[in-house]
Amino acid sequence: MSFILVTGNATLDIVNVVEHYPQEDEEMRAVQQWRETGGNAANVAQVLAAHLHRCDFCGLIAQDGDGDHIFSALGEKSIGLEYAVRQTGKSPVSYITLNQQNGSRTIVHHRDLVELAAADFCRIPVSHYDWLHFEGRNVAELAAMLAYAHDNIFDQPVSLEIEKVRDGLEDLIPQVDLVMFPRAYAQAHGFQDAESFLRDRQAKHGKVWMTCTWGAAGAWAIDQLGVVFHAPALAVEVVDTLGAGDVFNACLIHALATGQLLEEALYYAVKMAGRKVQQHGLSGFITK
Repeated sequence: MSFILVTGNATLDIVNVVEHYPQEDEEMRAVQQWRETGGNAANVAQVLAAHLHRCDFCGLIAQDGDGDHIFSALGEKSIGLEYAVRQTGKSPVSYITLNQQNGSRTIVHHRDLVELAAADFCRIPVSHYDWLHFEGRNVAELAAMLAYAHDNIFDQPVSLEIEKVRDGLEDLIPQVDLVMFPRAYAQAHGFQDAESFLRDRQAKHGKVWMTCTWGAAGAWAIDQLGVVFHAPALAVEVVDTLGAGDVFNACLIHALATGQLLEEALYYAVKMAGRKVQQHGLSGFITK
């Protein structure tokens, strides 16, 4: 298996399962509640580790009780934490309302912690890794991280998740080999289908592999020659969509890192995201 470095965010997720999505000013009881480690990069690292890859996490973890919980939880899942930076401050927390009717998740996120600095990343011997994956945030620092990575790796693939609209983030696309987009990002730019969005982005940014997930419609990918692939979603009962996008991204990396072609990797990632939405949490679905 590969040695993979995942850089980005780790949070504490507090999940409340409710019978229906609440209306404004409504009072209701949660059917269930639990706490777990979340955050895009931390979730990707967990899924890659479950695929038996060696996986290191680089990101900030606060020096508070919640941060201790996050640190311990990641370590228990065999994720390397040598380059996790413990920082004074309050852990980021996502308060998640999970609708029992359709599995949708609504997230209210609170962050009062500085972002990872490029100086922290640039002490890592990145040439030791087989794959580098980045969560697209803190654009100025991320640009410096990518520049450092390219100065210190050989031909290792570099992937980038672009989930939210941030000024200057797309300017970094030519520096990576693979970009993962979600439907919400494409729609925020006025696109109503994944293929048109991917063709437009490749025309703007060059021959980079790109994917775009589209919920119940599955996911699309475009290769360096402009060939577009589509993998339909599994027809399943949706229980919990929380983390499904992170599962897709991690499983795409896993499949490509183990030699699958882009189209094969796309099908695998969609299949595993479909398995995930049938259950709560990230544990166990890989072996089903």
